[in-house]
Amino acid sequence: MGYPRPRRVVLISFYFVCLLLAGCSTSPQPSSPTEPPPPSNQQSQEPGETTPAFGHGSPRPECQYCVEPGRTAYYEKPVVVAGDWSQPIMVAAPVSDACPNDAIQISRDGRTLYFFWSPTVNGSYEELLHAHTGTYRAERVGDDPGIFGEPTYFELQKGVEGGSVDGKPSFSPGGDLVYFHSTRADNTGYRATPPTDDYLDIYVAPILNGEPGPAVNLGEPLNSVYLDGEHDLHPDGERLFLATNRPGGLGGVDIWVSTRTGDKWGEPVNLGGTINSEHSEAQPGFAVDYPDTMYFVSDRDGPSSIYRSSREGEAWSEPEMVITGYVGEPSLVADGSIMYFVHVLVNDQGVYGSNIWYVERLS
Repeated sequence: MGYPRPRRVVLISFYFVCLLLAGCSTSPQPSSPTEPPPPSNQQSQEPGETTPAFGHGSPRPECQYCVEPGRTAYYEKPVVVAGDWSQPIMVAAPVSDACPNDAIQISRDGRTLYFFWSPTVNGSYEELLHAHTGTYRAERVGDDPGIFGEPTYFELQKGVEGGSVDGKPSFSPGGDLVYFHSTRADNTGYRATPPTDDYLDIYVAPILNGEPGPAVNLGEPLNSVYLDGEHDLHPDGERLFLATNRPGGLGGVDIWVSTRTGDKWGEPVNLGGTINSEHSEAQPGFAVDYPDTMYFVSDRDGPSSIYRSSREGEAWSEPEMVITGYVGEPSLVADGSIMYFVHVLVNDQGVYGSNIWYVERLS
């Protein structure tokens, strides 16, 4: 297939972590982030009044980012290739706005949408570590899968000193644990001797009364001094599929799987040459009712696209392209009837935004 390709945008959330951190201090450190412009819907304060602390459950600020006039994306909308999915629809405001929305997860019942929000593209280190940057959640309104209420902050950084960039939540079958990837001072590479850049490790935190507690690093061998993230916890709760560029892969970023024994996660195993390639593969996703079918993202055929493959025994079927056009982050409701994903806006000048879309299964 023909398409413009002066730049290679590989994968969506790896774009956010690596692109946003590029040019910033690579090791998390204590910081006093500057305040962004106050949201336009924020009321002026009278003398003596104080601004409420921003934390779990706080409303998302209004987006202050404006796309440069005249920019046109290679793909203004995603392109559905597989015949069993509907035409794509973008999730409506207030979730969708001009700011980047990424690293998504839909709850099993389809009622709660989790996503990473940043107040700008190519933000400074201070903007990345600002309290407003992070994971939000929105509750579905009525029966329309594209309409959600006002997003509120889902705090994943309790107890972190020096700030962190957290995203891509994945929940245990009972909903009592949340797994997510993060860049923070406790990442494996930053604790190595000598320290090395390590933008992603996977963490886990307990959830009490709907609110995450302090998280812990899952440690080696699941995490390494390389990028480890873009994961999905399998519906069985015993296998964690992750993307990593550690040695032993087939090229770029590959998908690996770690199996838990008791409370320990084992050495990740590469999924092999049917799933992985000399290009990059990441962002696995599963539907509870179809645990042997994996959706994932690859740039093997051009712009990042969503593929699916089914496992029979130990073998995976040849991947089938489902959606293309700089897309990623497939996340499915339990019965597999709706898939949410991220569409990135990119042209010759690079990435300038992203929003959340969905498709519905036709058969």
